[in-house]
Amino acid sequence: MQIRKTLRFTVNLRRIFIAAADWCRKIFGERSSTLIMALIIGITAAFGVALMHFFVVTLTSLNGKLEHYSGPQVLKWGALLLFFFMPLIGLFLSHCVQHKWGGRHYAKSLSPLILMLHRRKFTIPGSEMVTHLLSSMFAVGCGGSAGLEAPSVLTGSAIGSNTAGFFHADRRQRLLLIGCGAAAAISACFSSPIGGVLFAVEVLMPSFSVAALVPILMSSAVATVVSRVISNHFEFQLAITVPWRTDAVPFYFICGLVCALIGVYVIKTAYRLGGIIKSRFRNHWIRLFTGGFLLCILLAIFPILRGQGYVFIEQLFAGNLSFLAKLSPLPEGMIPEWLILTILIGAAVFAKVIGSVLTVDSGGDGGIFAPSMFIGAFTGFAFARLVNLTGIIQLQEPNFIVVGMCGVFTAVMRAPLTGIFLIAEVTGGYTLLVPLMIVSAVSWFAARQLEPNSIYRKALADNNLLTDDRDTVMLQSLPVRLNIIRTCTPLTPDNTIRHMRKLLEQEKIEIFPVLDEHRRLTGVISTEKVLHAMLEHEVYDFMLVYDIMDSPHGLLSPDDDLAWAMSNFDRYGVKYLPVCSSSGKFEGFISREDIFNKYRRVVRDADSY
Repeated sequence: MQIRKTLRFTVNLRRIFIAAADWCRKIFGERSSTLIMALIIGITAAFGVALMHFFVVTLTSLNGKLEHYSGPQVLKWGALLLFFFMPLIGLFLSHCVQHKWGGRHYAKSLSPLILMLHRRKFTIPGSEMVTHLLSSMFAVGCGGSAGLEAPSVLTGSAIGSNTAGFFHADRRQRLLLIGCGAAAAISACFSSPIGGVLFAVEVLMPSFSVAALVPILMSSAVATVVSRVISNHFEFQLAITVPWRTDAVPFYFICGLVCALIGVYVIKTAYRLGGIIKSRFRNHWIRLFTGGFLLCILLAIFPILRGQGYVFIEQLFAGNLSFLAKLSPLPEGMIPEWLILTILIGAAVFAKVIGSVLTVDSGGDGGIFAPSMFIGAFTGFAFARLVNLTGIIQLQEPNFIVVGMCGVFTAVMRAPLTGIFLIAEVTGGYTLLVPLMIVSAVSWFAARQLEPNSIYRKALADNNLLTDDRDTVMLQSLPVRLNIIRTCTPLTPDNTIRHMRKLLEQEKIEIFPVLDEHRRLTGVISTEKVLHAMLEHEVYDFMLVYDIMDSPHGLLSPDDDLAWAMSNFDRYGVKYLPVCSSSGKFEGFISREDIFNKYRRVVRDADSY
C-alpha cells in the first residue's frame, strides 16, 4: 500500500512539473523552459558533486588516521597494513558498485559520452546519476591516484539527460541540457563558472551557437553559487601569483614546449598501459587484484601519488619542500634531501599517469583531469627550478607552477581556452593571463604535431569511430534502418522483359531488386537498362531479367550509418544502394537523394538553437 502511495505521489508530482514546463513554454516561449531546466540541472549537479567531495574528504581523513595511528605496537602495524591495502579495498568497492548498478557498458571515461554526443544520441541511463558518484568516491577516497572531475561530468551529463527526459524535452534541447550538466559539474568542482562553460563547449559539444551558451551559462553560474554556499570555502584557491616579467617571456615559450612533450607522454602512456592491462588480464577479478596490488606498492613507494594530489600542489605553491621530502618511505638522513626531492618530483611528473591508469583500468573509477593539473604543476616547478640553478635568470617559480598546470592540461585535453580560464580561476592567477595564453597556445600547437588527438578522442579516432568533419559526424548519427525504402517490387531471374514493362506502366519505379526463392539479393536492374532492352525488338520476347541484371554493389546492413552509405555512393557512383540483413535477406534500398534531404534537416535542427 505504501509503495502504491509513493508511486502515485511521484506520478502526480511529475505531471505537475510537466504542466508547469508546458505553461512556461506557452507564456514565455520554448527557451524560457530551457533556462528553467538549466537552473534545476545546475542545482542538482552542484549538490551531487558536493556530496561526493564530502565523502572523499571523509575517507581521506580516515586514511590519514590509519597512517599516523599511535596506539599499541600490534594495532599500529595492523593500521599500517590496512593503510597499505586501502587503495585495493577502494578499487574492490568501486568495482562492486559498477558491476551491480553500472551495467556491462559502464563508462569510466568521457570518450563514450563524446562519441554518443557526436552521433546525436542523447539518452543516458538514470543509474549513472548515482553510480559514478559512488564508484569514484570509493576509488579516490581510499587513496586511488585519480581525479573526481570526469565522474562528476558524467554524473552532471546524466542529470541533464534525465531532466530533459523528465520534462519531455525534444532532441534539440537534450544536447544542450547535457552540456548544462557537464558545465555545472566542472563549475561545482572548481568553483569556476567560465571554465565549466568552456569545457562543455570545447570538449563535449560537437556544435553550438551563441544562443545555446545562455542556458549553459545559467547552469554553470548556479552550480558555482550552490557549491560555495554548501562548502563555505574554496578548496582549490592554491596560490596568489605575482606579476609576470617581460624578460621571462622566452622561457614561457620553452615551458609550453616542455608541457607539450609531457602531455603527449601522458596520452601515449595512458593509452598503451591501459591496453596492456586489459589485454593481459581479461578476467576482471584477476585484473582488479593484480592491478590493485601493484597500485598499493606504487603508492607505498611514492605517497605523493595518493589521491587527487591537490594538497601536494598547495605545499609546492607554499614552497614547503621539506614537507614533500618527508613523504619518502626511507629513514630520515639515509640519502640527501635534494636527491629525495628530485626522485619525488620525477615520480610526480612521470609516474602519476601510471597510478591513474592502474586506478581506473584495474577496476576503479576516476579521471585524468586532476592528474593532468598535478603533473603540470610539478613540471612547471621543475622547469623553473632547473633554469634558476643555471644562474641565467631567476624565474618566479609560483608563476611557472600555474602555467605548467595550464600547459599540460591543454596538451592532454586539447582545450586551450578551458585551460587558460580554469587555471586562472582556481589559482587566482588572472595577472598571468598573457603567460597562460602563451603557454597554452604553444602547448596546444606542439602537442598536435606529435599526437593529433586528445586523451579522450585517441581511442575513438584510432578505431575510426570519430572524426572532426562535421558532415561525417552528422551522417554517423543517422542509421540506415530508418531510411530504408521498403516499397520495392521484387523480381526473379526468370521474369521476362515484357513482365517488367507491365510493372513500369503501373507505377514509376527507378530500380528493381532481383531475389531468389529465399529472398536473397542476386542482382539489381535500373529502369534505364530495362528501357534500353525494350528497344531491341529482335530479342525482346526472349530476354530475361537474368540477362540484363547487374551484380549488387555496396551492400549495406540496417545497422550501418549514413556516413558509410555515402562513402559507398561515392565509390560506386549509383543513386540507390541495397540493404540486406545479417542473414542475407533483402530489406530494401536507400536513396542518395533521400540522404541529402535528411542531412539538410539535421543541419537545420542543429543550427536552430
